[in-house]
Amino acid sequence: MPFLQNEKTRAQADVQKADAELANATLQAHTQQQTVAQAQVDANSAHATLSNLQAQLPALQAKAASADQALAAIDAQISQHETNEPDQFIEQPNKPPRPNPAWRVWKKRLDDLNAQRQPLATSAAGAHTQLNNLNNSIAAAQAAAQAAEIRVAQALATLAQLNQAVAIATQKSKLAHQNLDDLNRFTAEIERDPLDWPALESTAAGLWARVLDLEDSHRAAEAASEAADAALASLIARRDELTTGLATIAGQLSAANAEVTAAEGAVADISGQLNDHI
Repeated sequence: MPFLQNEKTRAQADVQKADAELANATLQAHTQQQTVAQAQVDANSAHATLSNLQAQLPALQAKAASADQALAAIDAQISQHETNEPDQFIEQPNKPPRPNPAWRVWKKRLDDLNAQRQPLATSAAGAHTQLNNLNNSIAAAQAAAQAAEIRVAQALATLAQLNQAVAIATQKSKLAHQNLDDLNRFTAEIERDPLDWPALESTAAGLWARVLDLEDSHRAAEAASEAADAALASLIARRDELTTGLATIAGQLSAANAEVTAAEGAVADISGQLNDHI
């Protein structure tokens, strides 16, 4: 009997420990569920921001294209007008050259065209600045959306681990309680006077059935663990895929910014040459 009492004491300690582990695992899983929900809200917000920015892109592209067309048209007029430049002076026999009235008319028209060009060039530059800023914002929003998706995947992976821990803790608590109940029943049967052999035999049969149940529970727990491991591996693979995509977009953004900068430099150089030539 002292040995049995010691076993009961140990079983009671196991029950308290298992219940505490279950409560802690359940609390962590609940907290992680809230984390997953918040991560999903953040991801949805990031995608909404990205969609809003992308919706602005066609209008700005059209605005920049229209400004470019207007600037190209005035440049074509200036170029055409410059090809028709008359002589500035008219030569006279035995007299000094005199100013050519046609040249003055031509020069006034050129000045008018250049005056028209200046606001058009400013408008085109402003439209391209807005478009570049929007493209940069879209790239940043894409990166933010992918980062949010990674956080969701990571939060889900953590939640899967915690749910697995809850399942294990639940099974441990159930077994601990069952073990304590069995010991209490054994004690009651042993202390019965006189001994009730049929009851003892029934207890033995119950113990054997309990062994079988525990084996089934163990196999079920192993299957659940394998499924959770597979889910975790899938989530980790998704996280790695999103991380790679984010790195690719970041590289493309740098290259695109470099191309835009080079193109703007080329436009500025051509405009400078044109102004110098005029």
